[in-house]
Amino acid sequence: MKKILTLIASVLVISGSSAFAWVGGPWSNNSYNQSTTGTYQAVMYMVNGVGLARFTDDTSAVFSQINASVIFHEGSVYIGECFGTADRTSEQGVVGIIQGAGTGGSVTGSFQCKITQEAPVMRFFGQSSGNVNPITGEPGNGSDRKCILVFSEAAADPVEPGESRIVAITVFGAQISQTIVAVAAAEG
Repeated sequence: MKKILTLIASVLVISGSSAFAWVGGPWSNNSYNQSTTGTYQAVMYMVNGVGLARFTDDTSAVFSQINASVIFHEGSVYIGECFGTADRTSEQGVVGIIQGAGTGGSVTGSFQCKITQEAPVMRFFGQSSGNVNPITGEPGNGSDRKCILVFSEAAADPVEPGESRIVAITVFGAQISQTIVAVAAAEG
């Protein structure tokens, strides 16, 4: 009888007590860090291409090697820089600017993404609204052009500029670190 009463009492005590854990560990003040300072990475999808970008909100010259982008589009590779900021309080969310050069000419562009997840890792997503040509990737009439790249061909003739083409992109990204991740420069 003692065993049965002990078992019943144990079940009542265990089911009545709640277990809890601190959200961010013992040094987090029981909250997620909502800082926008840090390093971000993004993946860009487009018709006939893909791109990667990494940026930090620190724009000093020391950290310019972190702000990098690489874009593969229609057989050409474009390597350049990406600069951006994140704002949790505004509708703009995460905004970035890309510029680069490659075998096919040059690329410039920008993206404006909404923050889709705050914690434990900040994530963002963006794409141009409206119709997009499924063959060329060009945004159609009525597009807000929030996420685009402009590919400019190198000019064969210095008098006439090369052709330019706008391509809509879809951007997925996340804050990968709440500190600025320094990349060691290669000594030559």
